[in-house]
Amino acid sequence: MISLPFPQSGFPWGTLLVNYIGSVFLLTVLLYSKHHVSAKWWWRPALGSGFCGGFTTYSAFALKMDQYFETGRTTTAVIYAVTSIIGTYILVFITHELLERKLLK
Repeated sequence: MISLPFPQSGFPWGTLLVNYIGSVFLLTVLLYSKHHVSAKWWWRPALGSGFCGGFTTYSAFALKMDQYFETGRTTTAVIYAVTSIIGTYILVFITHELLERKLLK
């Protein structure tokens, strides 16, 4: 659904966006659970592994990487891998800094 506005034959912007959103959401769940102890233990794995695992599309990432290498599009594969890894790291770092400040107040 998220990938509908993006061209299907080009760069996998939809997959990248979903993985960015899922990474930020997972970090939010982890930081919230770190600062708020809950007797209901099940919500962390339900949201973390369950929701984020089903929402993010790292299997689509792996498939696309394989397709790029199989078709000789090594440069595109490297760009996709770097934007996925570095972009996720930057978003997680920013989210961590913002939420830690807000949660510790």
